[in-house]
Amino acid sequence: MKFNNSNNADREKYSMFNFMCVALLLGSIWGFFEVFFKDVLSMGGTPFASSIMTGTGVFMMAIGYGLFRRAGSFFIISLFAILTRMIIVPVLGCSPMCRANAAVALLLLGASTAVAFSLFERVSKNQNKTGGIVAGGGVLFSGTAYYFAGLACAPCQYLKNFVAQGGLMTFLSVEVLWWSLFSAVLFYPGYLAGIKLQGTVSALHETRPVPYYAALVSASIVVMFVTGLILVP
Repeated sequence: MKFNNSNNADREKYSMFNFMCVALLLGSIWGFFEVFFKDVLSMGGTPFASSIMTGTGVFMMAIGYGLFRRAGSFFIISLFAILTRMIIVPVLGCSPMCRANAAVALLLLGASTAVAFSLFERVSKNQNKTGGIVAGGGVLFSGTAYYFAGLACAPCQYLKNFVAQGGLMTFLSVEVLWWSLFSAVLFYPGYLAGIKLQGTVSALHETRPVPYYAALVSASIVVMFVTGLILVP
């Protein structure tokens, strides 16, 4: 399933709209889990919590990649995850800077994996065997970039602790390598789920477009609403 799967201009726009609606739903689900585990259950900073959340994000992005086979899926889905993640700001009435590092982390994760797969597609089409390694490599790069970007954007205590305990190398060994491992493991199940969903998504998109789009957008709004609702004091 490609963006430009027809020479008809209207068809191309229709397909892009399809992609954006699916990305919206996948990103909002990812954002919900980010908020639920880190803000509601207060698991942020606990052992393996970040690894699970990073792996979950890669899993959701891999579904989109399996569906559309476009590296840009990673970045677009991460943007919608950030949108959902930042619902915490108006709901709790806090400063955007309170969650700035979370947005930076998701942005870097989406951008790094998108670049990694874009480069990978130039030399290989075999995501079945090596896609997990590519995803893990993208996460490794994003984690390294996040260490410096987070300290520059909003130097929180979480990152400052690593500065005092050995800096980047400690951060990589304690956190980022585990993020990369979880992502490498969870990429293929997500990618496979996306491939399996292709037939259903394509059929609904072709035969019942209005209910199909209404369901995607409505489900995304519901997920975002629930995300905000669980944060209400």
